[in-house]
Amino acid sequence: MKKWGLITPEALENATPRIQEGDIVVINTGYQHKWADTDEYFAYGPGIYKPGAQWLVDKKVRMVAYACQANDHPIATKLVNHGLGPTHPHLIEEYKAEYGHDPKEDFPEWEPAHKTLMVKGGIPGIENAGGELDAITGKRCTFMAFPWRWPGGDGCVVRLLAIIDPDGTFRFEKGQ
Repeated sequence: MKKWGLITPEALENATPRIQEGDIVVINTGYQHKWADTDEYFAYGPGIYKPGAQWLVDKKVRMVAYACQANDHPIATKLVNHGLGPTHPHLIEEYKAEYGHDPKEDFPEWEPAHKTLMVKGGIPGIENAGGELDAITGKRCTFMAFPWRWPGGDGCVVRLLAIIDPDGTFRFEKGQ
């Protein structure tokens, strides 16, 4: 995806393989190749916004992971004039120069994907998914996530593991 790319409901609907109810969805934006403590990764990367998050809730996915900086598009975070920000006020002017209007016209809410997915949908999210995503993109896999044990915590580092299902028949069901 390009700078400030948006993960849209249309892109999710057209994903291959088709996203089904109960799936764990891993979105490969390509930004795992840019991982670094830089503005290129954290401020200019792609992301999802409320319509895409609502699509995932409506589809009743089990979990979602992104190969980008957060469960929300970077322009819908504290980087610009949302929530605790702006921590990166220069992005407001850069966005205006690129799109001809204030970023809050396109992203009026602060972190709506977090709120839609986690609060409304009860769907956990994994940010900054990386590793060998290109090797599994477009394949049905069984995913496992191994978080730190952190009583009372609200987020932590997670080891995300994909097991490729060679014939596509395995499907983990609740209670198994």
